[in-house]
Amino acid sequence: MPRSTAPNAFSRANTAKILALPVYAAGVLASLVVPRRQDLWVFGCGSGIGEGALPLLRFAREQDPSRSYLWLARDERDLAAAAALGVPAVLKLSWRGFWATLRARVLVVTHGLGDANRYATRGAFVVQLWHGIPLKLINLDSPVTTSSSTGLLSRILGRMYRLAASTIALMPAASELAAARLRTAFGLPANRVVVTGDPRDDVLALESAGEARSRLFSALGIADGGRRIVMYAPTWRDGAADPGIPSASEWERIASWLAATESLLVVRPHPLGVGDYAAATGARGIHLLLARAQSDVTPVLGAVDVLLTDYSSIAFDFSLTGRPIAFLSPDLADYEKSRGLYEPYAAFSGGTEASSWTGLLDLLEAADATPEGWELLAAHSRELAARHFAFRDGQNTARVYAEITTRLKEQPMTSTLPVGATLPDAIIDSVTLTTTTEPIVTVTGLRSTGEPVAATLRGPRFEVPGEIELTPERWSVTFPLLVSRWHGPLLPLPSGQYVLDLATADAAIVSTGIPAELPEPQLLDELFRISIGAADAAPARLAITLAPPLTDNELGPARQAALEAVYRSAKPTPLDAVFFESFYGQNASCNPRGIDRAIAELRPQTARYWSTVDASVEVPEGATRIIEGSEEWWRVRASARLLVVNDWLRKRYRKREHQRVLQTWHGTPLKKIALSRPNVGLRTAIATVLEGARWNILLAQNPHSASILRRAYAFTGRIWQEGYPRDDVLQGGDAAAVRARLGIPNDVTVLLYAPTWRDDRPEHIDHLDVAAFTDALGPGYLTLIRGHSRTLRPGRDVRASNVLDVTGYPDVSDLFLVADALITDYSSVMFDFSVTGKPVYFFAPDLEHYREQLRGFYFDLDEVALGPVVQDPDTLVQLVRDSDAVQEQYAGRYAAWLERFNPRDDGESANRVVRRLEAEGILPS
Repeated sequence: MPRSTAPNAFSRANTAKILALPVYAAGVLASLVVPRRQDLWVFGCGSGIGEGALPLLRFAREQDPSRSYLWLARDERDLAAAAALGVPAVLKLSWRGFWATLRARVLVVTHGLGDANRYATRGAFVVQLWHGIPLKLINLDSPVTTSSSTGLLSRILGRMYRLAASTIALMPAASELAAARLRTAFGLPANRVVVTGDPRDDVLALESAGEARSRLFSALGIADGGRRIVMYAPTWRDGAADPGIPSASEWERIASWLAATESLLVVRPHPLGVGDYAAATGARGIHLLLARAQSDVTPVLGAVDVLLTDYSSIAFDFSLTGRPIAFLSPDLADYEKSRGLYEPYAAFSGGTEASSWTGLLDLLEAADATPEGWELLAAHSRELAARHFAFRDGQNTARVYAEITTRLKEQPMTSTLPVGATLPDAIIDSVTLTTTTEPIVTVTGLRSTGEPVAATLRGPRFEVPGEIELTPERWSVTFPLLVSRWHGPLLPLPSGQYVLDLATADAAIVSTGIPAELPEPQLLDELFRISIGAADAAPARLAITLAPPLTDNELGPARQAALEAVYRSAKPTPLDAVFFESFYGQNASCNPRGIDRAIAELRPQTARYWSTVDASVEVPEGATRIIEGSEEWWRVRASARLLVVNDWLRKRYRKREHQRVLQTWHGTPLKKIALSRPNVGLRTAIATVLEGARWNILLAQNPHSASILRRAYAFTGRIWQEGYPRDDVLQGGDAAAVRARLGIPNDVTVLLYAPTWRDDRPEHIDHLDVAAFTDALGPGYLTLIRGHSRTLRPGRDVRASNVLDVTGYPDVSDLFLVADALITDYSSVMFDFSVTGKPVYFFAPDLEHYREQLRGFYFDLDEVALGPVVQDPDTLVQLVRDSDAVQEQYAGRYAAWLERFNPRDDGESANRVVRRLEAEGILPS
C-alpha cells in the first residue's frame, strides 16, 4: 500500500505523543513501585459511555459486586452521563485518573490506551475491545497510523505503537476473520486475540426493535410516527471532510423520496467525522443524530430498517439485523489508495454500491419497486453477518468476562519489570529449526547460566517433552514437531503457541531470555507454518507458534476473499466425492466418521475428503485431508456431490445443483437448542432458519430427535430416522484396542465424566472436582474427563492422579467402549452411551438454574433418567461404588429409555444411510 500524505488528525496526535515521551517514562517508573489492586477494574471509551466497555462493566459488577469498578471519563459530559447510569467515574486526564489507571489490575478500553490515562497503563491486564470489525486498514497495517513529517519520527512512532500494542493481554474478536485482521494490525500473537464475539453487539440479540425505536426517538427528541427509518452513517476520513455530503439538489431528491415512501432519514456522522449536514436536517423527515445525544450507535441499530454507509464498520454490526444495506462510495479509488481495505470492496458491498447520491437513490427507488429488490440487499446483509460473526446469541459479554477471569487465574499478578528486562536464570543463545527429515527445534545455552534437567513445550491441551544433551560447557534440548498422540500416527502439533519451560534440579527456570537471532518464519508444506519468538507474557520465555499450512496464495483475509469469490462464481464439474466435516474441522469423528467407514467399505471408488482446521487432525485411512481455507478446500467444497456435516455450515456456502447436504447433527437433544432456546432474538432466529434451509436431509437418532430438530430449525426437508452412525462401533467394537491406545490397565474400573458446556461459561468444566472425586473412590478407579466439542482447542488438560483428560481424543465413541460407567449432566452423550447398557449417573449441581434460566429441557430429566440424578459429589461416590444395585434399581427405566431413544442403534445405521444415498442417486451407482 503506497504511503499517503499524512492526514492532519494523525499528524497532530502523533506529534503530541512524541512530545509526551518524558511523561510516558515517568509513568513506567511509577508502575515499577506502585502495586496494582487485584480488585480494581477501570474502563474507558473514546466515544463516550458505551461501546463494549459499558456492558462488560455491568456484567462484571453483577458477577462479582465485591470488586471496585470505575469509568475513566473524557470530560464533564461523560461524568454526567456516567452518574445518570449509576457508574462511578473520574476524569481520565486528572491525578485521580492517573492514580486509578496506575492501581487497576484490569484495564478495559475500546479505542486504545488513550481511553485511559495512557501514562499509567504499564503492568495492567489490558483488555482491548476494538470498536468494530475492521474493513479499512488500521493501526500497524495502515501507513497513516505513524504518519509524520520525517522518516525518523515515523520509525519512532512505529516503535511506540508496537510497544503499546504489546501490552494488550486480551483482544476479543467477532470471528476468526476479524481476529486475523486484529492480530496483524496490533502485532499480537494468536492466543491474545480470541473469538468471543463483541460485547457491544449483545444488545442487537437481546433487545427488541421496539426498545431500540424508543431509545432512538428519545435521542432525536421527536415522536415516533411509525415511519420506516433509514440511517446514513459514513465513516471518518482521518480528519478530512465527508465527500458524500449531498448537494442542495440531492437533498431535495432525498426529501422527496422520504415523503413518497413514508420514511425518515437519520444522519449519523462519525463521532470524529467532519461534515456539515445541519442545513438539511430538522425538517422534511431528515434528522441529525449526533454523538452527544447518542454516544453509542449500536443500541439504536435495531430500530433502523435500511442502512446507508460507505466504508464504516457499522455495516458489520447492522448486518446482524439481517436488514438491507445500501453502499455509497464517492471516493473509493482515493480511499483504497490512502487507507486501504482488508477485503475487496465488492465483497463488502455485494457489488451494489453507488458512487453518488443520484445512483444511490436510483437503487433505493428500484428496491422500493419490487420486494425482490429489498431482498437482494437484505440477503447480502445476512451474508455479511454469516461471514463475520461467530456468535449471535447475546452472550458475547459473558464469554469475554469468562476469558478475562480465566486468564487472571492463569497469570497471577507479579511485580512489573522494565521493558526488555529478563531474569537471568538460564540464557538461550541459539535456536535452530531442522527440516531435512522430520522437523525438530533445537535450543542450546551455556551450562554456567543454568543447567536444565527437564524441558517441556507447553501448548493448548498438549505438552512435548524435550530430549536434553549435556557437554562440559553447553546444554541442548531438542523437540520434535511431529508427535504421536494416543499412540496414533505421527502428525504435526495442533496449531497454537507452545511455550518453553525449563527446570533445574533445585528450582524452575522462569526466564530463558530470547536470542537476538532466530529462525525465520516459514511454511513447511502440508505440515504447518512456524514462527519462533517470545512468549506472550513476562517473564521472557521462548515460544514456538504453529499455524495451518496455508500457502502465500491462501493466507490472509484478502486472499481468502479472492478464493471465495472464485468459489462463488465457479461452475465446477460434479465430483464423485464426499466432503466431510465434524465439529468445524477440529477432529474427524461423530456421525460423519461412521458414514465414512460405511462408504469406505461399500463404495471404495468414492473419494472421501475431510475438512480439518490444520494438519494435526487424524483422518480415516484412505481419506484425504483438506485444510480449511486452502484452494483444494474451496474446490472440493464446490464440486463434491455430497457434503456430510454435523454442525452449521460455515463461511459463505453456496449450494450447486449437483450437491446435497446431509446434516447428521451431533446428538439427541435434552437441552433446548436453536429456535427453542429462551430469549432467541430476531437476528438469531433468522440465521437459524437460513441455516436449516441449506440442508437437504437431516439425520435423526430417534422420533424424539426428528420432532425436535424439525421445530428447532424450522426444517422443511426430509428427515431420516436411521439411528446414529457414530454408535455403530458400540456393537462389537474393539474395546481392548482402545484401552491399550489410552494406556489403561486391565484391572481398573473406568469412569467417563462427560459434561456439556454452559452458555455462560463456555470453556469451563469444573462442576465436579474429578481429582477429589477419584481419590474419594479409592484404589481401582480411573476417571476419564471429556470436555465438550467447544473445549477441544482452548483450555488446559486436567492433570491429577488416576485422572486422564481425553478431551483431545479423536472420537468419543471409542471412549464409550472402554468406560464401565458414564457420569454426565445434560450432554447428549447419555443417548449414545445407553447403547452399551452400562450404568449412567447424572451429576447436576446446577440443575434448577440450567433448567429454569440458562437453557431449559425438552423433557423432565428426573422423571425418565436411566440412572440417578444427584447434586452432591459424596452421594455420587457412594452410588458409583454400588453400581450393581443402581443397575437393578433403574432396569425398568433403562429398558424404556432404549425403546424410546435407541430403536435403530443396531450397528447398521451407517450402512442404511449409504444405501439410501445410493438408492436416491445422491451417490451415483
